[in-house]
Amino acid sequence: MSAYWDSSALVESIFEPSLQIRLRREHGVTRSHTLAEVFAVLTGNPQNRIEAEAAAALVGQIAAGLDFVELTAAEMLLALNSARKLGVRGGRVHDYFHAVAAKKSGAKKIVTLDKNDFSGLTEIPLEII
Repeated sequence: MSAYWDSSALVESIFEPSLQIRLRREHGVTRSHTLAEVFAVLTGNPQNRIEAEAAAALVGQIAAGLDFVELTAAEMLLALNSARKLGVRGGRVHDYFHAVAAKKSGAKKIVTLDKNDFSGLTEIPLEII
């Protein structure tokens, strides 16, 4: 079963060969929105900014190693109804939707650089690596 990859892990995979190999080998899963998040990071950081064309090419390379799971509007609204009891507020909703999508995909693991982003976001335990 594939692991779910969030945007932080996918950005890091660009610079870390071992993560690139793992992503290709495991054929991870994510949401298509994650591609926009990766592009935003690559083109938005003033210290390490990459030109849009190069960033788009890198995102395309990443996408080739992924399967995609999407949340419908109804699934997102249902998830938002659970947000309060899980303590989801503000921008944390994006991590929450990653967790919901991971659960939907059947993944048992989420690959991320920030394990704290996902603590307590789902009733079904996901291994955060």
